[in-house]
Amino acid sequence: MELALNPLMTGPQGRIAGGGFVTHLASEGIIVTGAPVDGSEEILTPLALRFVADLHRCFEDRRRELLTRRAQVQASFEAGGRPSFADQTRPIRAGSWMTPPPPPGLNARRVECVGSVDRESLMAGLYSRADVYVADLDGATSPTWESLLLGQRHLRDAVRGMIAYQAPDGREVELAPVAAALMLQPRGLHLVESRVSVDDEPVSAGLLDLGLFLFHNAEHLHQHRCGPFVSLGGVEGQLEAQWWHEVLLSAESILGLPEASIRTSLVVDTITGAFEVEEMLYELRERAAGLVCDRWNYVFSFVRAFGGRGGFLMPDTSLITMERHFLEAASMLVVQIGHRRGVPVIGVTSTQVPIPSDPIADRVAMARLVADKMREADGGFDGSRVGHPDFVRVAMGVFESRWSGRRTPRGGMSYMRPRAKDLLTFPDGPVTEAGVRHCVRVALRYLEGWLRGVGCLPVRHDQTTLAMVEVARAQLWHWIRRQAQLDDGRTVTEKLYGATVDYEMGSIRRALGEEVWAMGEFDCARSLLDRLVLAPTLSATVAQEGMGPLLERETSMR
Repeated sequence: MELALNPLMTGPQGRIAGGGFVTHLASEGIIVTGAPVDGSEEILTPLALRFVADLHRCFEDRRRELLTRRAQVQASFEAGGRPSFADQTRPIRAGSWMTPPPPPGLNARRVECVGSVDRESLMAGLYSRADVYVADLDGATSPTWESLLLGQRHLRDAVRGMIAYQAPDGREVELAPVAAALMLQPRGLHLVESRVSVDDEPVSAGLLDLGLFLFHNAEHLHQHRCGPFVSLGGVEGQLEAQWWHEVLLSAESILGLPEASIRTSLVVDTITGAFEVEEMLYELRERAAGLVCDRWNYVFSFVRAFGGRGGFLMPDTSLITMERHFLEAASMLVVQIGHRRGVPVIGVTSTQVPIPSDPIADRVAMARLVADKMREADGGFDGSRVGHPDFVRVAMGVFESRWSGRRTPRGGMSYMRPRAKDLLTFPDGPVTEAGVRHCVRVALRYLEGWLRGVGCLPVRHDQTTLAMVEVARAQLWHWIRRQAQLDDGRTVTEKLYGATVDYEMGSIRRALGEEVWAMGEFDCARSLLDRLVLAPTLSATVAQEGMGPLLERETSMR
């Protein structure tokens, strides 16, 4: 459907309570309730809000239908069903269609750096010598109003080469000669942004993220032949990929961009999406620029789909590596499809962070990263992602040395077409007290930071993101529901979980000291984790359940 953007100055303007830029267009059904943020008047302009409102009015009904379909699919899994390769889409999988060549700006895809949209992260990622910097508003950014709006400002400045960063000690950050291509990952289709409403309905969080970014940057990026580029995560099948394509098509029409000028990387991070990779890529084929594998969101999807059924018990999180059959099969399926359809395939994001205080642990982390990237390069991946800019050069060296012009993988698994049973092979292994403690510790530390606006947080030498916390709390929920037996014979119960939380809260408090503890949000983090772990179902995501306390904190700080 072709949409027309409203004229610039139609309708009276109002103000947010407390003053600030005019962002309340009530007569047009557009209301912003978020508190004023420094520079928000440059982002929440009348035209930008009307652009988002037009997208909302065109696509909201269909988005809700897709969410209803998700719930139906989940209910079928809980009743014992399993995903499968659909017979009705066999012609798509058997067809000879191809994706277009890479656009300017994405010719090289050896290493992509993933991070938040704060100014420091953007600077570090864009000038890390990575080929691409993925500005992740979904899993690496806390959805505080300040983080989201300042992030859009930083993205706008970065697109125009106006971003600069001065370290707290006054040092000017040294820039590499060439900046990475910028790619946006908006929030998922299932989330809403309650601080912006259109016709008395909250807008889709993903449409707001995408709409503001495209409105302010798409024309500039297109004119300079460096985008716009978008990474789409959390897509659970062909129909959802079709929805995103139609959203982008309408955005191009409104903004006067050529059709398919917005190029997309599709992140395969759900079990249902894995069974429809080819169908999803087909829907996006005119604008497809990459397929990306994801580890932690995929594992969470796996636990959510099957965590409540008998005969399935996930082991400790530390044992769920990419060598596990169900993850390796999914990766190889994506590699084969990417090679067949002519689209680059990017490996999973590494979570290692530098450990300067412990040289031995730092060398171990580096060796682990190198081994992971060598496995991906030998398995046919064209490139990979890292979660810390300091590891860009290491990953780049691995891929440049291992590929050396090859287009066929070294590994044996890639020559076998993974079957449904490969994708659905349940991993085995023990559940341990250390594994339970790890999940509790990671969740508490991250949720406390997330409530304060921190989207990426190093915890025990790993760059922890929202996806890793989704897995941690899903594992805890799953073990309690399945009454998992620990390797020492004890059963994981709500009582054991509560005692573990008590212990970890005390441990964190002692490590931080009373002054730092008092300034944190650990009690709120514990309350949120309890609601997630002790809930009767695993339906709500951390972002959905956590928006209530996050908004309460924002309101109390005004």
